[in-house]
Amino acid sequence: MNVTIISVGKIKEKYLSDAIIEYSKRISRYSKLDIIEVADEKTPENPSDVEKSKILEKEAERILKYLKKDSFLITLEILGKELTSEDLAKK
Repeated sequence: MNVTIISVGKIKEKYLSDAIIEYSKRISRYSKLDIIEVADEKTPENPSDVEKSKILEKEAERILKYLKKDSFLITLEILGKELTSEDLAKK
Protein backbone atom coordinates (compact mmCIF):
# COMPACT_ATOMS: atom_id res chain seq x y z
CA MET A 1 0.00 0.00 0.00
CA ASN A 2 1.27 3.44 -0.91
CA VAL A 3 0.27 6.41 1.24
CA THR A 4 0.03 9.89 -0.23
CA ILE A 5 -0.70 12.94 1.89
CA ILE A 6 -2.02 15.88 -0.10
CA SER A 7 -2.01 19.22 1.65
CA VAL A 8 -3.48 22.49 0.43
CA GLY A 9 -0.77 25.12 0.84
CA LYS A 10 2.70 24.80 2.30
CA ILE A 11 3.09 23.00 5.59
CA LYS A 12 4.50 25.86 7.64
CA GLU A 13 4.00 24.72 11.22
CA LYS A 14 7.14 23.13 12.65
CA TYR A 15 5.18 20.63 14.74
CA LEU A 16 3.47 19.33 11.59
CA SER A 17 6.74 19.11 9.67
CA ASP A 18 8.31 17.25 12.59
CA ALA A 19 5.32 14.88 12.77
CA ILE A 20 5.58 14.17 9.04
CA ILE A 21 9.27 13.35 9.36
CA GLU A 22 8.60 11.03 12.31
CA TYR A 23 5.65 9.34 10.60
CA SER A 24 7.70 8.91 7.42
CA LYS A 25 10.38 7.06 9.39
CA ARG A 26 7.82 4.78 11.03
CA ILE A 27 5.81 3.97 7.92
CA SER A 28 8.79 3.52 5.59
CA ARG A 29 9.21 -0.10 6.70
CA TYR A 30 5.70 -0.95 5.54
CA SER A 31 4.73 1.48 2.83
CA LYS A 32 5.90 4.20 0.48
CA LEU A 33 4.92 7.69 1.64
CA ASP A 34 4.59 10.71 -0.63
CA ILE A 35 3.81 14.24 0.50
CA ILE A 36 2.23 16.55 -2.08
CA GLU A 37 1.54 20.21 -1.43
CA VAL A 38 -0.92 21.83 -3.85
CA ALA A 39 -1.16 25.60 -4.13
CA ASP A 40 -3.78 27.27 -2.02
CA GLU A 41 -6.06 29.82 -3.63
CA LYS A 42 -5.72 33.45 -2.66
CA THR A 43 -8.59 34.39 -0.36
CA PRO A 44 -9.86 37.95 -0.23
CA GLU A 45 -10.54 39.59 3.09
CA ASN A 46 -14.12 38.86 4.19
CA PRO A 47 -14.98 36.51 1.31
CA SER A 48 -18.63 35.90 0.46
CA ASP A 49 -20.08 32.39 0.56
CA VAL A 50 -19.92 32.28 -3.24
CA GLU A 51 -16.22 33.25 -3.20
CA LYS A 52 -15.49 30.62 -0.53
CA SER A 53 -17.23 27.99 -2.61
CA LYS A 54 -15.24 28.91 -5.74
CA ILE A 55 -11.98 28.82 -3.78
CA LEU A 56 -12.78 25.34 -2.43
CA GLU A 57 -13.68 24.14 -5.94
CA LYS A 58 -10.36 25.33 -7.37
CA GLU A 59 -8.39 23.71 -4.53
CA ALA A 60 -10.40 20.50 -4.93
CA GLU A 61 -9.54 20.40 -8.65
CA ARG A 62 -5.85 20.59 -7.77
CA ILE A 63 -6.21 17.72 -5.31
CA LEU A 64 -8.21 15.56 -7.72
CA LYS A 65 -5.36 15.65 -10.25
CA TYR A 66 -3.33 13.45 -7.89
CA LEU A 67 -6.02 10.88 -7.11
CA LYS A 68 -6.05 7.60 -8.97
CA LYS A 69 -9.26 5.84 -9.92
CA ASP A 70 -8.74 3.08 -7.33
CA SER A 71 -7.54 5.35 -4.52
CA PHE A 72 -8.89 4.91 -1.01
CA LEU A 73 -9.45 8.47 0.14
CA ILE A 74 -9.32 9.69 3.71
CA THR A 75 -10.02 13.33 4.41
CA LEU A 76 -9.18 15.19 7.58
CA GLU A 77 -12.22 17.21 8.45
CA ILE A 78 -14.09 18.31 11.55
CA LEU A 79 -17.25 16.38 10.67
CA GLY A 80 -15.40 13.27 9.52
CA LYS A 81 -15.57 9.80 11.06
CA GLU A 82 -12.59 8.88 13.23
CA LEU A 83 -10.69 5.73 12.28
CA THR A 84 -8.38 3.81 14.57
CA SER A 85 -5.28 2.12 13.16
CA GLU A 86 -7.17 -1.17 13.34
CA ASP A 87 -10.13 0.28 11.41
CA LEU A 88 -7.80 1.62 8.75
CA ALA A 89 -6.02 -1.73 8.43
CA LYS A 90 -9.37 -3.41 7.70
CA LYS A 91 -9.96 -1.05 4.78
